[in-house]
Amino acid sequence: MSEKNSEGSTIRISRARKELLAKYATAAGFLYGVIRVADFVEVFNHYEDEKTDANEIVLALSRLARTDEVEYSMFDDCITGPDFLPEYNDDRENAKIVLVEQAGKPRYLPDKDEFLHYVDPSYFEPQKPYTDLKTYITKYKLCIKTGLDGIDGDLIDLREMIQSDVHTAEILQSFIDKGYPLSDSEAINAFLQPLTEVINNTRLYENNGFTPYELFTRYERPNLTPLYKEPFNISTTKKIGRNEPCPCGSGLKYKKCHGKN
Repeated sequence: MSEKNSEGSTIRISRARKELLAKYATAAGFLYGVIRVADFVEVFNHYEDEKTDANEIVLALSRLARTDEVEYSMFDDCITGPDFLPEYNDDRENAKIVLVEQAGKPRYLPDKDEFLHYVDPSYFEPQKPYTDLKTYITKYKLCIKTGLDGIDGDLIDLREMIQSDVHTAEILQSFIDKGYPLSDSEAINAFLQPLTEVINNTRLYENNGFTPYELFTRYERPNLTPLYKEPFNISTTKKIGRNEPCPCGSGLKYKKCHGKN
């Protein structure tokens, strides 16, 4: 089928080509959340020998989105995943915020096969920190339910909270609200060890797909959630002044650490 670009020239884009571009757009949407078309061109050309350009991307993806059910969306000069739907103003604004946070950071580009695993909405890695946390929860019987109504569902919720930049104190409170017996500082601080590993090893939209740990070790960007040197008390976190030291013992002001907006 022939398409016309912004200059009125006719471009023929095969069905197979559209589907290939859409596959990459889907993977990019799940991995990065939002990506500008110009950056997506670079990602596609990084993996494929038959190069593309912005005109082909816009024409092919827009056309396929009109005729097929797709997992990506397009608005302005961006491609987004299901977490940012352009029909909702809040999603549009949140996508713009993520783009600002991504600016100046390197982009995570795994090998081609790994990248294309992200067409599966349930796929994520690294999985070990989540497996370790699940093992901890099971070992100490913090949750006896399994499946989506139990531990597995709680870990999915955890990934969503981390991706949404929910404060650690709020994450802890969410586990308590679900019935996890984290009733004293000893239990809380023990739970925080595997939880912090999960937070630091989750791929984030704002990091262009890198985990906080990867950015810290490879590019010296100090955005890790620190391990706790002193007891962490949920009940006191909301009363701490923003310019006071964070109770986690990181040495940072509360507003720069667990009180960060």
